[in-house]
Amino acid sequence: MDGNKLNEEFGDLFAYNLSVNFQNKVTEIYYGEYITENAPPIKKMIFENVVWQEFSEFDFVNIFNVIEVENSFEVFFNSHLRYFNRMKNYIAEDKMNAMKMPDLFYYTFRQTSGFNCFIITKTALRIEFL
Repeated sequence: MDGNKLNEEFGDLFAYNLSVNFQNKVTEIYYGEYITENAPPIKKMIFENVVWQEFSEFDFVNIFNVIEVENSFEVFFNSHLRYFNRMKNYIAEDKMNAMKMPDLFYYTFRQTSGFNCFIITKTALRIEFL
């Protein structure tokens, strides 16, 4: 799914929950229209076969504005150059090589409010309506 379609589906929705299953390498993000006591999430993104992910700057209100999708490690790397420079002594060589494999999907979330993240997967994300 391309970035335009993802932005139509999830742009300006609130991220309710983040679920990470390290054993199965699956990450799920649940979304809804408003975070209130009675408003449940209505959609979720499912990322399977996760190669690498990074999350930061969590807040009570987490609203995504733009979701960027890349198919090139070079483009992705250049857009996250500060992160990779900061982490160069902490990311093992085999992990870095895994991020450069062909046919990966690189997802970057730009927030209106709340947390930042990116996720690299071997398979395209799935969307489920709840």
